[in-house]
Amino acid sequence: MSSGLFGGTFARLEAGVIARERAQAVFSGNIANADTPNYKADRRTFADFLEASRKARQPVPMRVTNSAHMDVASSSTPLNIDGVFRHHDDVNFRMDGNTVDTQQEMVKMAENQMLHDLSIKLLKSKLTGLRSAIREGR
Repeated sequence: MSSGLFGGTFARLEAGVIARERAQAVFSGNIANADTPNYKADRRTFADFLEASRKARQPVPMRVTNSAHMDVASSSTPLNIDGVFRHHDDVNFRMDGNTVDTQQEMVKMAENQMLHDLSIKLLKSKLTGLRSAIREGR
């Protein structure tokens, strides 16, 4: 993280807001597919998206240490969390094979929305502080 204007706080808050928005899309996608036969609920979380954001800012160099390893550098498929869906195997399946629990998704969605709103308020507070500092400097 940089030691710029906010010492990295702004970048972390921004990454958090983006991760919350992506998690919200997962929940809404699950709810939208609640009646789709054989749909497996996507279980990616805020933490998954935040970790992907952290790794994107500070990429870890990959290298082949064993001849049985895949050579990621020559792979044409990017490896990122956006394309990886996680499913719980322990979820009780409905008769149609769908694993979405609409009530659970709605609760997670509401919680995520409240935390997103909090993150936005924190960002707004940082920007208000900056604006005050600029005005006082005149």
